Amino acid sequence: MSGRGQDARARPAAPEASSRPRPRSKPALVLSLPSETAYLGLVREVTKKMAEVAGFTEPVAERLSLAVDEAATNVIEHAYKGASDREVELRFEDRGPDFRVELVDTGQMVDPRAVPQVDLDRFVTERRTGGLGMHLMEKIMDSVTFRRSARRNVCALVKHKEGEGTSRA
Repeated sequence: MSGRGQDARARPAAPEASSRPRPRSKPALVLSLPSETAYLGLVREVTKKMAEVAGFTEPVAERLSLAVDEAATNVIEHAYKGASDREVELRFEDRGPDFRVELVDTGQMVDPRAVPQVDLDRFVTERRTGGLGMHLMEKIMDSVTFRRSARRNVCALVKHKEGEGTSRA
């Protein structure tokens, strides 16, 4: 056995303030998936598990997974126009008082203001399907924002932990 490996393990790394990651209450998770609807089940499962780990009750975690599923579906169907050879990146982060999920894509930018408001009574009367994604996301989450960064679309979904739906440890 070479002494070189032992020396490297025994010596503490020099502290460099600039290279240290910022402390987080919980680790982040980044998941990169093909832009195929076949992966939406995985999106729901991972979102639910991350929400539960962040302290949300199972029913709230289920609703959060629905909101993220809707956002991912919108990326696949609208930003990528159904192309299955693209990638959707999901970033999950427990920020202490907030649970944040970002969906990042390189597809066409969709202006959320151009999405028509939903008249639920008319929707039900006409037995329409589809078109409720934005409405559901806004009802479930405390904040839904869209931005363009480095030629990529970023949809940020945030749910505050305080109050109903979080368990006290």
